[in-house]
Order: sequence, then C-alpha cells, then structure tokens
Amino acid sequence: MTEIAQLFESALRQNRANLLRQAAINTVAKMPPRMTLNELLHSEAGASIRRLTLQELKQALAQGQGQSQARQQIPVSRPARRKVAVQEESPESREVRLYREILDAVEQEPLTIGQLAKQVEIDVTELRGYLTWMKKMGKIGSTGRARATRYHVLAG
Repeated sequence: MTEIAQLFESALRQNRANLLRQAAINTVAKMPPRMTLNELLHSEAGASIRRLTLQELKQALAQGQGQSQARQQIPVSRPARRKVAVQEESPESREVRLYREILDAVEQEPLTIGQLAKQVEIDVTELRGYLTWMKKMGKIGSTGRARATRYHVLAG
C-alpha cells in the first residue's frame, strides 16, 4: 500500500514539474522580442525558466520566433481597424491579463479550478499551470483537496 502511495506521489510531482516546465516554455515563446535574457530571468517566471534545459529553451525561442514571423506576415489587404488591434496586442498581454484576472477572481472569494476556469475563460489544463506557478511564487494559496480545492489570494 505504501508503494502505491509513493507511486502516486511521484506521478503527481512529475505532473507538476511538467506543467511548470510547459508554462516556462510558453512564457519564453511569448516574450516580447526586445526582452533580454536578464529581464526574463529576473521576472517572476525566472525560477521556472532556470530549470529549462538548453534544448527546451532553444525550442521555446524557435516557437516564439515562428509566432513573431507569423505576426509580421499579416496581409496588407486587411482593414486598418484590424491592423491596429493586432499591433496593440503584445505577446505578453495575454499572460498579464490572465494573471490579473485570476488574482481578481480569487480575491472576491475562494474558487475551485472549474469555477475559476469558467470565470477567466481559460482551459483547465492551462489554468492549472498558472495556478501552480502562482502558488510557487506566493501569490495565491489553496485549501482543501482534490475537487474541493479552493484558491485564494494570500495576504501580503
């Protein structure tokens, strides 16, 4: 019985590590083109990014470059109004927006991951990565277990 519990605990740790790694890769891929490595490592995501291997960092940078090139290849025939909207949206704006929305939502009252996903309008898997990272950084806390886990803003 103890061995089974250890296997489950090991699997959960591995899953958390994978979610943090994926969140760090997404952060690197979506960082603004002018952001320096020093700024990135001193950001709140710095600890997770330091755990990436060079291969993962290379992959994330290549992903970001591909997204950047795709944004640059916007057809000229689009209406001017649409171009302005695309130019105003920065690569980091979605992450910043989600971060603030998560904090605002759990500031009102403690919420489960399902409630939070509906309120912030984000996939539960992606939200789980944000919540894990935010808990690790000391921004939010959780109470309860399994489906009864509720997330709240930490005082301070």
